[in-house]
Amino acid sequence: MSAVLRSELEQEVERYHTWRDELLEAVDSYRDWLEKNGELDAQHSLRFYELCESVRQGRLSLAFVAEFSRGKSELINALFFSDFKQRLLPSDVGRTTMCPTEIFHDTNEPPYLRLLPIESRYRDESIAQLKNMPVEWVKIRLNLDSAGDMKKAMQMLAESKKIFTLEARMMGLLPEDHKSEGDEELETVEIPAWRYALINYPHRLLTNGIAIVDTPGLNALGLEPELTYSTIPNAHAVLFLLGIDTGVTKSDLEVWQKFVQRSHSRRIAVLNKIDLMWDDLKSEEEIARGIARQIDETAKLLGLPKSDVLALSAQKALIGKIRKDDNLVKRSGIEKLERILARDLIPSKQKIISGAIMAEIGAMMIASRESLKRRIHANQESASEIQALSGRNRTITTKLWEKITNDRREYMASVEEYKLKRSDFKRQREVLIEMLNPTKLDFVMGQSRESIEATWTTMGLSRSMQSLFDAISKDFIRVHALSENMKITMQHAYDYFHQQYKFDKMKLPSLDLENLLLKLKLLMHDTQIFCRDPVNVMTEKSFLIKRFYGSLVIQAQQLFGDARAECERWIKIVPLPLEMQIKEHKNQLESRLANLAKINENSSALQDSMVKIKSEQGDLVMQKQLIEKLISRLDLGETQAA
Repeated sequence: MSAVLRSELEQEVERYHTWRDELLEAVDSYRDWLEKNGELDAQHSLRFYELCESVRQGRLSLAFVAEFSRGKSELINALFFSDFKQRLLPSDVGRTTMCPTEIFHDTNEPPYLRLLPIESRYRDESIAQLKNMPVEWVKIRLNLDSAGDMKKAMQMLAESKKIFTLEARMMGLLPEDHKSEGDEELETVEIPAWRYALINYPHRLLTNGIAIVDTPGLNALGLEPELTYSTIPNAHAVLFLLGIDTGVTKSDLEVWQKFVQRSHSRRIAVLNKIDLMWDDLKSEEEIARGIARQIDETAKLLGLPKSDVLALSAQKALIGKIRKDDNLVKRSGIEKLERILARDLIPSKQKIISGAIMAEIGAMMIASRESLKRRIHANQESASEIQALSGRNRTITTKLWEKITNDRREYMASVEEYKLKRSDFKRQREVLIEMLNPTKLDFVMGQSRESIEATWTTMGLSRSMQSLFDAISKDFIRVHALSENMKITMQHAYDYFHQQYKFDKMKLPSLDLENLLLKLKLLMHDTQIFCRDPVNVMTEKSFLIKRFYGSLVIQAQQLFGDARAECERWIKIVPLPLEMQIKEHKNQLESRLANLAKINENSSALQDSMVKIKSEQGDLVMQKQLIEKLISRLDLGETQAA
């Protein structure tokens, strides 16, 4: 086994896991600091918990896509399961993995295989919804100590069954032009036994956050729109497998164009089975030139840079790793793929996580740091005032007390004016959130469904979804317009306090829904492609259109929910830095007044106040250093990812 190259992938994943844990520890430390200083309410505390859970549960998803017999399962075995000393996933000539399969590790549960019966296609629920219905799945506990038991369990992925042709048609598993030789109620066809599979397997890479999606060939992808419009696009990388002996076939190109090419994931084409070109009668240079020609041709056909087209032998890589044959592993070419996964994809995942945390609490942390800077500066001013009062008479102390009292009175009047603006902002906030009320979307979707369910045609689907997407787009545009008015209101408040009281000068961010609008346009584009695709007439149309419609609705609901969540996050972030400064400035004025009052009553309190201020100053400096350290962890994550 290639110890150096293998460890590069594993070490990078382990480093990512360590970095993620340290990042979560930083977020927890900041939450504790806020709680200790009385700046954390129940709502913010819940949001911190949700943020940490989303990071902790988030996985780096790799989707393997290809036609049948291209070696997807063998490559997965070679990349992740060589330690098992035999094939974990079944791999043989023909259709070995009949159903889409997810492989991951959930440390909260023992190893298992969960299988969704093909009969679930009768139901309206999506695969994502069915994942939350354990009763609908067949669950098998995996015995990791028995290779025989494991092999027997994994062979279930390749199971098929015979059913009557009429049943297959009702489940949408037959082309519409399928001609029965006899009575459909008596004729049988062979179909996959399972619709979807989940494998919870304890492996170091999976435990550290990688998840694998093994998708079947062209027909199965077309019959499960959820794979096409959710699973594959949401993967961080798509590995598209081809056979080097066949090159890019017509069906390969169709899979690429329909399911991979328009994905925004990192796309890597893998020419498998290069061992077929190993010829004892050819020199290594001749073999290398032949492989290079195949890579060039594949890159041109798929429109990829040559660096994203790799040639390897998954089978020889697996054998080499099992036998600990470094030379065979090196010759297999798998090291190049491992290097891409280690050096490109994992840092990109870090960047996503760092960006999400910075967007959520970055502004809060920076505001906390600036608040501590101001408190340190205010303490220094208080110390200077008290030092200046040393040896002075009571009259001077009284005058200074009156001056600060007057400053406080004027400041509180400014705060009351701000509260009026804040009330206006709050009223607008309620309107903004109501615009994205899920019940409103349910009503629009109800109208959309009514307009299509009478016919279930591609024309009806296109018209219905266009109406739905137009309605959502208009809502997003109205939401953004209102948010700009809210931003202007708050920006005036920030500018006023900056001019009058030297608060931080800030330029408020706009509510950004552009990415969600783009995704909405892409969904509509996908709908139009689906409705124009002549291949779709080869399948039971009403069934396929219903399935496709259901997948689109789920995606639209997700986008609508994401927009609402983004609005709520933006609404919290916009006033937060200012209100933290308002509270802190008020506390500073009151602290100075309290010190002067004590000194006015008892001159011996002068020294006591100095001691207290110095003690507070040391604590504030330590708190500032803590916050700066936490911020640097986030910045470090961004730097490493870049």
